[in-house]
This record gives sequence, C-alpha cells and structure tokens, in this order.
Amino acid sequence: MALSVRRALAHALAAFCVLAAPAAHAARGFAPGKFAAVSVDATSGDVLYARNPDARRYPASLTKVMTLYLAFDALDAGRLHMNDRIRMSPHAAAQPPSKLGLRPGATIPVRDALNVIVVKSANDLAVALAEKVGGTESRFVARMNAKARELGMTHTHFANASGLPNRNNFTTARDLATLARAMIRNHPQDYALFDQTRTRFDGRIIPGHNRLMSEPGIDGMKTGFINASGFNLMTSGVRDGHRVIAVVLGGSTAAIRDRYMARLIGASFTADAQRDADRPELVSRLLSGQSLAAARRIAVHKKMADAVREAAAEPMQAAAPGSPWRVQVGAFSTAKASSARLEDLAREHPDLFDADDGRVRPADGLYVARFVADSEAEADKACEVLSHDGDDCLALRRTP
Repeated sequence: MALSVRRALAHALAAFCVLAAPAAHAARGFAPGKFAAVSVDATSGDVLYARNPDARRYPASLTKVMTLYLAFDALDAGRLHMNDRIRMSPHAAAQPPSKLGLRPGATIPVRDALNVIVVKSANDLAVALAEKVGGTESRFVARMNAKARELGMTHTHFANASGLPNRNNFTTARDLATLARAMIRNHPQDYALFDQTRTRFDGRIIPGHNRLMSEPGIDGMKTGFINASGFNLMTSGVRDGHRVIAVVLGGSTAAIRDRYMARLIGASFTADAQRDADRPELVSRLLSGQSLAAARRIAVHKKMADAVREAAAEPMQAAAPGSPWRVQVGAFSTAKASSARLEDLAREHPDLFDADDGRVRPADGLYVARFVADSEAEADKACEVLSHDGDDCLALRRTP
C-alpha cells in the first residue's frame, strides 16, 4: 500500500475514533472488584452488553436459581411432586437469615417452599429442598455442579444450595445469564414462579425483594446479597417480542443495583430491536446518556468504518477493464446513498472525478462508493485533496 494510502486510512480511522469513542459511563456505586454486568438476547444468546462478564464473582442468592432448576428437573421427572412435604432438618433449620424460620421436624409443602424461596430467598428452605431432592445438601451440590457443566457454565462452582458465604461458591455474570436462559428455555412453565412480588404462607403475606418487577415488560428473576458479593440481580422480560436477560453484580446498595439494571435492561430492549445496528455499541451509548438517534448514528458509522477497513485489506474483485486503480470515498447503508456520494463529489471536484467513472459495490451489508482512477498518481492526488477537506478516502489497487 502506498504511503499516501496508509495516511488516508489512518486519517479515516482516526476521524472515526474521535466520533465514536465510547463515552465513559462509570458504574458508580459498584466496587471495582465486585462489579460485573451482562445482557443477552434470550433466544439467540447474542451478547448485547458486557462489563467484566467472565470475572469471578460470588453469586449470593442467585445460587438458588440453580437449586430451583434442579427441583424443577425433579418435578418434571416425577421424582418430586408439588404436594410432597419437605421436612426441616436441624442442618436446614440452622441456616442464617434470610429464612422462613421453621423449627427442626416441621414440614412444608413443596409448592409453598418454592414460592417462599423465590420471594423471600429463604436459606433454610433452600437447604431443606436440596436435602429432599438430593438426600443431603452435599450430594445435591454435586448435582448442581454437574448441571452447571452440562449447561456450559464453565467458570462456576457451587459449594452450597443457598448462596451463603463460601469461598468455593463462585460464578460469572456470563454464566449466570447462561443459567437464566436455560431456566426459561427448559422450564418455561416453572419460570412463572419468578414473577411473584409476594407470597402467602400460613396465613401471612411475605413480601419480596425484587423491585424491578414494576418495570415495563419485566416478568422475573432473582435478587441476591452477601457482603462479599454486594447486591446482585438477575432479570428477564419481554418488550416488542424480544426477550432479554440481564445480570448485574456488585452494587453497594440495592437501590444503586436496581437503577443500573433498569437502565441496562431498557437499553438492551432498545438495542435488541435494532437488528441493523451494532447492538453492544448501541447499549453502551444508551447507558452513557446518548439519545437513541445519536447512538444509532454512531453504531452505523462504526459499521461503515469497519466495511471501509475490510475492503482496504481484501483484494478488489475484477469488475471493469482499464486501470486497476480505484478511489474509495465511503460506505453507506443503501445503494442510493452511495450513488449520491459519487454524484456529489463529481460536482464538487470535476477536475478529479467523472460521474461516469463511479462504481457502487456491495460489501458486508453496505454499499461502497468508488471512482476509477487512471493511475496510482491520480488516485493518490484525489485522496490527498479529500483527506485535506476531512473526507474519507482510500486509494486501492484491484488485483486480477
């Protein structure tokens, strides 16, 4: 590549970087060693946003989502029934709060236990349920880890059924999103339990902790907290036919975590509907306060710049006879826009370009605008003029 071409490419990419460099949106209220966030399209698994998605974190009570998953497996297999009664062992009853507080020897129907675990995040019931399904909590935990491997949770290890503090109970935001997707995909009817904001047991109302349930479209999941993890939240919902799952870990308060999740899930819903844009870039921009219109313009510009860079790196396809030199002046989302760019430059610089020498070429979903140049010197001259005016330009040689 000629020196002037390298300069032109550097100029084009530098101009793009100034325009599209992500605005910093620090996760205020999250400790650096605890914060992580991810959002995904629930159907495809496409990542819409990620910050520290594979960093090891403590799941806290999000652990109970796996505990419930295995209980639902047992219900589906007929090894457990909703009307079965769970007996509280001394080990289960001794778990610290949050807990329902049943004494050793007391029993509770499986149906009620599931509801209270979801709403109150009761540690005593989570352990009692694990003992009912697995015989002992330790055997149940072995099943939890086997299921995690089966689901592709490659950076997760469970040490108990409740999520209470244990250095060997760890996961990542990405793995938790994988678990949430599996829950919705494999237990769609049981997932409805996560939509509760309160439940009734023994004549009293038990309120829940999940304040995000009031957000439009949100229909589940689960909160969690221990000192080592900060405030965690797994959330899912549907808007405009798109289901999104988001995980936020490490909030210093529940309110800070909830505000961040509300913004993340909202931005992710918006980006998931914009199939023609770079969705992670769009979510990032929306989180940083960009308007949707501005965020989409930047995402589309990034896609155009990528197409320009890729076209410069690849051999040009044989098209027209004559000179092998081309002057690339942009990449656009429609052929009409690409043609209009060629016409504008032919009018503005008739000494450099002839409208009859314009070419529009499809490239990676965009349309690249190019002029035929009679020689390398002519292509370089054109790019020097356009670069001086602040316009994108690349001089390219077509290979046979």
